[in-house]
Amino acid sequence: MSHVPVMAGDFLRLVGAAPGQLLVDLTVGAGGHTRAFLEASAPTGQVLASDRDEHALQLAGANLADVAERVQFTHGDCVSRLRSLAADGVRPDVVLLDLGVSSMQLDQPERGFSLRVDAPLDMRMDRSGGETAAELLARVSEDELVTLLRDGGDVRGARRLAAAVVERRARRPFRTTGDLRELIERLAGRAGGRVHPATQAFQALRMAVNAELPLLIEALPLALQLLPPGAHLAVLAFHSGEDRLVKQAFRAASDAGVAELLTKRPVQAGRDEVRANRRARSAKLRVLRRADQGRSST
Repeated sequence: MSHVPVMAGDFLRLVGAAPGQLLVDLTVGAGGHTRAFLEASAPTGQVLASDRDEHALQLAGANLADVAERVQFTHGDCVSRLRSLAADGVRPDVVLLDLGVSSMQLDQPERGFSLRVDAPLDMRMDRSGGETAAELLARVSEDELVTLLRDGGDVRGARRLAAAVVERRARRPFRTTGDLRELIERLAGRAGGRVHPATQAFQALRMAVNAELPLLIEALPLALQLLPPGAHLAVLAFHSGEDRLVKQAFRAASDAGVAELLTKRPVQAGRDEVRANRRARSAKLRVLRRADQGRSST
């Protein structure tokens, strides 16, 4: 399977990838950023790669089979992995978080991430447990639904949609992506624009099912604590709420004197990359470097 990692060149340039370095890739996906790092850090660079999606780990393992001796794979979310690495005393040169859903996951209809085809309303990145999107919609209150729609998708008309969901589920539960898509189309109409009216609601529901914002809030300080002086933390965000959290955390670290911002503003993909890879159009890359020990916060 062909996989094009978003802004791999910018990532490698900003973190200064070099031979002998260790990358902790907390969201390895299909392995694109890990491969780029291994090539830049050859012949002695190594990667500790993890993902909460077991299918992604299997795919990355297959894609990186030729460099398997330099990669160690672990299943788990970013927070549990960071805690484990800290307990083991691991001190990486680079930590990477590539947030959001991958094109690989969108291309698996049975996962329920895509609204293009009718499929079970699942949306779990880790299918070994946890609540599906259908189960969440069956029990969440109207007010809670309004909040998750606004926080995760900036959904316009969130209150109206939440009320419609509650009314619909009282008659018939939501079981498939088509059930939710059709409700939203009835409310919003199916205009001929580029973005389907259900896109933001699907995004918000996916982020709630996978606790993406709470995990990010917890992961950022853990990642910073893991870094030795001079090491880098890089985050690729594809959602304004995620990028806002990263910006705030990075700025706080900079203001406290514990890190240096290498990206005062987020780096965004150029026109050529966006043409070649549509996922890159909303990507924002932020990178910081852990300050030297003894640096003053003044």
